[in-house]
Order: sequence, then C-alpha cells, then structure tokens
Amino acid sequence: MKYNTVIEGLTELHARMSEDDTWQAWPKEFSTAYRFQTEATVLLSNKAMANATKHALWHKAHVETSRNSTFSALFWIMSFEHLAKLHNVPMSWIAALRFTAQPSYATGDKWGLKPLPLFINKDGHCYDSLWASHLDGVEQGLIIDEKFPHMRDPEEVAISEAALAKETLESSNTSTP
Repeated sequence: MKYNTVIEGLTELHARMSEDDTWQAWPKEFSTAYRFQTEATVLLSNKAMANATKHALWHKAHVETSRNSTFSALFWIMSFEHLAKLHNVPMSWIAALRFTAQPSYATGDKWGLKPLPLFINKDGHCYDSLWASHLDGVEQGLIIDEKFPHMRDPEEVAISEAALAKETLESSNTSTP
C-alpha cells in the first residue's frame, strides 16, 4: 500500500490496528522478560528497604534501578520491532503511535493502542517520530510524496546535525592515510 503522506499512512495503520486486535497478545518471551524484571525490581526494593537501617548493600543498586528506565526502553524497542514485522511497516511507524503494556495473568499479557497522537507539538514542530516515519516510509516505498511539509524541532535537528558532523569527521579520518 502507498500513501501520499506519512500522516495518511500512520492514520491508516492506526485504523487497521484499532479494527483488528489479533496483534495485541504478547509473545511468551515478552511476558517472561516483563515478569522477571518486575519480580527483580520488587525483590531489590524490598531488600533495600528491609536492610537500610543495618547496611547499604542493596541501596546503590536500588537507587540506580529506581531512576533508570532501561528495561522500559528495551521492552518498547523490542515491542516496536515485533509489531512492525506483524504489520509490515517500519519500526518508526509503530513507535510514532502510542501503546500501553497491559500485563495480566487473568486476561493474558497484551498491548493496548491509545488514540492517534498529535504529531505536531504546541510550538508547531513535528515530533521526530513523524520525521523518522516519513524517512523510513519514503525509503521503503510507502510514501509517494518525498517532500516533508512539517518543521522539525530545532533541538532535534541539532542532534541529527551533530551526529552527521561526527560521522563525517570520523569517515574522513579513516579514509586519509
């Protein structure tokens, strides 16, 4: 399927996902990883609190993991990859939509789909998920119009430009004897 714009493609993907919920169930490995992380977090927290007046053995690890959302980021990147494969779209398209994680022994672990997000912020800039979705959609032949009609946030542009400058510098250093 081809779309005139990335927003048209994302809107159609969201509609498809809203109509058909067969994609929502987590694969077993997602459930296993989620439960492992949850149980480990609770255990560490309980140990840190129970022993805090006696020693600080568990304190540093508890503080580090309490502030760190690494597992969440890793869970979501794997979710995006899984869902992108299911729907035959770029990962960025899945990441541009909004989901919930709904772990439940009773009903089965699943993802939920939130309402279609706004892709433009209050300052009139698009979120970088829209820009990435456009680039990936064009690259995969899903977007007909290669022109991107939205303005990116200057901070996001600066990050991309810094990465490009670093890559250019590194490649020129390795190509020169």
